[in-house]
This record gives sequence, C-alpha cells and structure tokens, in this order.
Amino acid sequence: MKISKVKIKEYIAKPHIQVFMVSFSICLLFFFIISKQSGSNIPPKIRAAFNPIISMENTEIKRISTGSNGFFGDMFSNSKEYVLDVKSGDSVASLLSNLGICYSEILEVSKSVNPICKLSDLKPDNDKLVVKVKPINSADAKVRTELESLEIIKSPVYKVVSFKTADGFKTVEKKLNITAELVRGEGTIAKGTSLTEIATSQNIPYNIIDKFYEIFSFDVDFERDIYPGDRFQIMYEQLYSDAGDYLGSGDVIYASLYLNSRHQEFTLYRYENEKGVVGYYDENGKGASKTLKKTPINGARISSKFNKNRKHPVLGYSRAHKGVDFAAASGTPIPAGGSGKVVFRGWLNGYGNYIKIRHNGTYSTAYGHMSRFKPDVVVGSQVKLGQIIGYVGSTGLSTGPHLHYEIIKNGVQVNPLTVKLPSIENLTKGELARFASLRDKISIQFAVLDKNFSQFAKLVDINKIDENILK
Repeated sequence: MKISKVKIKEYIAKPHIQVFMVSFSICLLFFFIISKQSGSNIPPKIRAAFNPIISMENTEIKRISTGSNGFFGDMFSNSKEYVLDVKSGDSVASLLSNLGICYSEILEVSKSVNPICKLSDLKPDNDKLVVKVKPINSADAKVRTELESLEIIKSPVYKVVSFKTADGFKTVEKKLNITAELVRGEGTIAKGTSLTEIATSQNIPYNIIDKFYEIFSFDVDFERDIYPGDRFQIMYEQLYSDAGDYLGSGDVIYASLYLNSRHQEFTLYRYENEKGVVGYYDENGKGASKTLKKTPINGARISSKFNKNRKHPVLGYSRAHKGVDFAAASGTPIPAGGSGKVVFRGWLNGYGNYIKIRHNGTYSTAYGHMSRFKPDVVVGSQVKLGQIIGYVGSTGLSTGPHLHYEIIKNGVQVNPLTVKLPSIENLTKGELARFASLRDKISIQFAVLDKNFSQFAKLVDINKIDENILK
C-alpha cells in the first residue's frame, strides 16, 4: 500500500504517537547510558583482552582536572571531583586551599589522615590526590567549597581515603590485589647483535634482562661467551592490579641459555624454599649461585688476563699477573664478587687502593687500583654479594682506569675465568621432591605459552596443574 507524505505527517502528528516516540527516545538514551557505565563492571582480565590496559605510570593526568560524577550524579548532586598531580614544592594545604576549602577543614582532614599517611611526606611526581568538594555560600571570598572526601593515591594498588561523616573525617586504607600474568620470550643471537638487543626486540623489559644476566653470571661471561647462534628462552611475570592497571614486571620464573661454543645448555627455575628464601636452581636442584662471581663488573672489557709470565706495562719486565684486569671508566662502581668480611682496606704497594674480602675458609677476593672506597666499607665490615665496595680508578702501578680482580683459593691466586666454584644453595633431600613438582609445572606452563597456544596461556594456573598428567 502506498502512503502519501501528507498522510505520514498527519499520522505522526497524532498525540498518542508523539508520546510514544518521546518515551521510546528516553528509554533508548537511558539504555545507552546504563550499558556504557556497566562496562566498568567487566572483570579486568576479560576487559584487558579487548582494550589496551592503561597504566597510571603512562597516563598523563592534568594538573587539576574535574572528574565526571556520572549521569545521575550530575542530575542530583552539584559535587565536583578534582585530580591533583603533586609536584615538587607543593603542599597539601596549598592545593586544597586553592580549591576554596577552609583551613579548619584542611587541618581536620590532615589529623585524620596523618596516622596512616603523613601528608607532608607525599612524593612529588608520584603521589596523586583526588578531591571531592561541593560549593557553599560563605562570607569569606576565599572559602567557596566544602570538602567531602580526599583520596591519596600512593600507587595503582594502594590508596588512603578520608571521607566526611557526621562525626568528622574517617580515614581508611584501600589495597588492591596484585595478579601475575606469565609471558614467554626467546631468541637466537644473530651476527652483529647482542643478547640484550635481541631480548629488547622481543619487548622483554630491561629489568628482566638484567635478572637474566644476574642468575647466569656465575657460569657465563656475557661479554666473551656469547656468539651468533646461541639461543635463550625466558618466562617472566607481568604484574597487574585488580583494576587492570599494568604495574611492571615481576620475577623471572624460568630461563635457559644454550652456548654453541661449549655445546652446553644452562636451565634455571625459580624456587622458594620452605623458609621463604628464593633462589634459582637447575633441573637437578643444584643452585645457580656460587660462592663467587667470575666477573664482578658485567660487560667490562678484559684488558689483561691471568698470566704466570706477563711483561708489566709500567715496570717493563716480566712477572706473573695473578688476576684479571677489567677496563672500565673511572668511577664505575665495583660490586663485591661474593658475601664475606673485609680483611684489608687501604693502600698496598703497586695495587694502589686495595680491598680484600674473605668469603670462607677457602676463598677470598681482592680488588686493586680503586679510585676511592665506599665510605661505609671498612675493615671488619660484612658485605653481601653485589654490594658496592668502591670505584674504578688507576691508582698504584697502572696505565689507565681498570679493576684488577683476584680470586684467592687457600692463599694462592687462581684464574677467575677458569676456576670451578662450588654452589652454595643446593637443595636438601627433603626439598628436592617439592622442587621437582614445581619444576615440572613450570615446564608445562612454558610449553603452554608457546606461540601456537598463546591464546590459552591465561587459562593455566601453575598451582592448579595436576602433576599426575606428567606420569
């Protein structure tokens, strides 16, 4: 049936039709608003699969910006919300005063908050404030608003909230849980590239790469042992808050490194023993950490090797060189090659500024030609592996800045690059079965994270894997 334009206008002009159309439009608008707001209730892990996760660290927050209270909040409340980015030189009192809040309220909320979080200790460019206020009529032109609530955001997973009640301000802490998502990375060293370059091209974070270097550093010299064709694999944590904010990377869970030059593969698993001590162990439960590091400064170039008959660059005649020289810029920090007690600190003939550390009844290490010592490292100090003890220099008989490093076994200098060092974290027999179970679960998780199965990776929980499927 054909309907003319005139009849259509007459039809629409009828009152009951107009009411229907207006009602339908309101319902449609209401449904749109509700559906848009309800998206915030979607679990963060599901939401993350469809939308990029926004980190507080990477989100620019304006100096002062008003927040939205939602559709109904705008209708029934005249409250406003401000996000304040704390900068150097700011005080909470001045920030709140700029919003028109009176001094008595600022003092009151400060007294409520300070037992939990001192407002004077806020960190510039890190901590943020979320302030909710409502306008008031006041004889004082500077006082324009009443404080309803104050949030001090210390991190994406921790904040302190103070809100007004009939009895004054009440302050509480709010903490979000942190969840870990496992990520797999791997690569092969190409000619003209380094392990670090290949790893960063796989978007592996720098702190994870540093950890990779650290756990293998007792067996591998990454400056000299890595060649084209060598392969690495790694599984590490990415941390998220319950709200879906990316918090950075966590721990390395699994790592392997194959060296073609040695025809040898090193494989390590993260394991926390019953006492809560975390370490890295090979597939047999042998600890990665040895008594000492072979190369205390990662990446430093060897300028002179251990040699029983070397021509001395200053004296001009041949004599034994009983350590390894690592060339580095003057002032480069020198970490202790192992944990132990400082037994000498001072000037020692051709060594210049010199430190000797006794690690146990068998091993000691020595460090020569330092520019200066760390002030708190003195004779009798107990130092830990990796603790800074001094700085590279060229004191004593030296032609340029470098570290002279010695490993001393039973009173005799040995070659740091070839000496075989015992592990110090091997698991007890009672722990081996527990470690083996976790090791197998980690291996399954790593296999699931293969690119062909990556879409299922998030469904696997290491702690819930039935180890019977391994049998």
